[in-house]
Amino acid sequence: MNLSNLSFVELKALYDQIAVEMKTRESKAIENARAEITAIAARVGLPLGELMGKAGKTEVKNKAAVKYRNPADPSNEWTGRGRSPAWVKAMAEAGTLDSAKV
Repeated sequence: MNLSNLSFVELKALYDQIAVEMKTRESKAIENARAEITAIAARVGLPLGELMGKAGKTEVKNKAAVKYRNPADPSNEWTGRGRSPAWVKAMAEAGTLDSAKV
């Protein structure tokens, strides 16, 4: 195919067709890869998550430790990171924030 003989409109149409075909083929390749991986997991008798090294691991984010707890309502906690809650601001203004330290 000689692209130099095509008009701009024809090139644009070809470009759009190529983009659609590439997306279709990419989706098919991903689907095939997933099927192969699932088949391998079944063949060796392992759950897919364990085969991929994810079994037994829970996604625990490094949650910051609580540094302040509201004496009036212990369910209100603050780690000292980010924007301070209203109760922390009020206690800081009153000079009693140290009493809320955990």
